[in-house]
Amino acid sequence: MSTPLDFVYQALPMRVVMGAGVLDRLADEIDHAGLKRVMVLCTPGQRQLAEKVAGLIGARAADIHAQARMHVPAESAVEAQRRAKEVNADGCVAIGGGSAIGLGKIVALKYGLPVIAVPTTYSGSEMTPVWGLTENGVKRTGRDPRVLPVSVLYDPALTVPLPTAVSVTSGMNAIAHAVEALYAPDASPVIDLMAEEGVRALAAAAPLAEPPGQRSA
Repeated sequence: MSTPLDFVYQALPMRVVMGAGVLDRLADEIDHAGLKRVMVLCTPGQRQLAEKVAGLIGARAADIHAQARMHVPAESAVEAQRRAKEVNADGCVAIGGGSAIGLGKIVALKYGLPVIAVPTTYSGSEMTPVWGLTENGVKRTGRDPRVLPVSVLYDPALTVPLPTAVSVTSGMNAIAHAVEALYAPDASPVIDLMAEEGVRALAAAAPLAEPPGQRSA
């Protein structure tokens, strides 16, 4: 007979590096993962940030692929893999929001290239084994541990330039994900603690989301 305290908690095998300025440690994380040449994935709008990342990691940057798109169209994943083969990449760095990280997950799933995630929004896709792919106008999702990034770098400095509307929308999305975790099939007291703390922290921080130049006195 089970009791309310009976549960199973499976910790995800991933490395998290958090703190202001940890983007500067990306080269160390690439070395820690045993990667030599990584392709930097981003959306067209994040090209400038991707170029900064490529500069930080030097010869480890095989290429910048600034073609990530929302909902990961299948042709986008195929093109990313084609380019990875051309430049002889052995992994990817996905920097940005869900589009870039989602593309990195599919490349990891279908082609076996490890991904390091550098999120610039709050939704948390990089911390889950859930992937999504759009083929022939239909989006499919699934779960597979192979899509988990080998390392995630959380640098709060990367979220400062976000427009207020983007910060609020992404933050509300993160809150929704945390609430969903409370009644998910794999819910447990451990997950509850993280989800509740996540909601508290996000709700407290939301009013401070304006970039410095937009903050009212």
